[in-house]
This record gives sequence, structure tokens and C-alpha cells, in this order.
Amino acid sequence: MIVETLVAEQTWRLLWSHAAHQIISSLPSASNYERVAVGSGWGLRNPAHPHRALLLHPASNGRESGDLSLTVRGSGTQVIPRCGASYTDYLDNVADIVETTARAYLN
Repeated sequence: MIVETLVAEQTWRLLWSHAAHQIISSLPSASNYERVAVGSGWGLRNPAHPHRALLLHPASNGRESGDLSLTVRGSGTQVIPRCGASYTDYLDNVADIVETTARAYLN
């Protein structure tokens, strides 16, 4: 039972880490940020101002409301709510949130 739970947790984390990578990779390239990998998360940072960074990663707390979290350096972490959306709709919503946040925060 413990092994099954551990395997399920690892599978879940890998799935959502891969989803985060896909979302970050699909964002339009911009000269004001670069893509980075941190742990099981993927993010963006401003190379001219490295303290300006955001990270999309599997949620650790609040997984009952969403599978991915967005951490903005200096502003904290928020679970991105799923609100019953399908997998593909959720990924589209997350991509919109990350793109909007990146535009506002990394510029």
C-alpha cells in the first residue's frame, strides 16, 4: 500500500512537471526573459534582473483545488484553481495566467 501510494505520487508529480515544461516551452520567446528549470518546476526569469522570476510547478499544498502552482519571487505561491476544467482547458488557462504574469512581472 505504501509503495503504491509513493508510485502514484511520483507519477502525478512527473505528469504535472511535464505539463509545466510544455506550458513554459510554448510561451512566445521574448528577449526580456529566459527559461529555467528548478526541481520539478519550470519557469522564466529576467536575465537583466535575476530577482525577477516565476516558477510553474506541481502543487504541494492545495492540490484539491488545482494541480499546478505559480510562484513569483518576492510575491509568494498560489495554486492555480482547476474549477472542474478538463485537462486541456486547465492547461490553456494556466498558460494564459503564466503569460499574463510574465508580461506584467518580468518586464
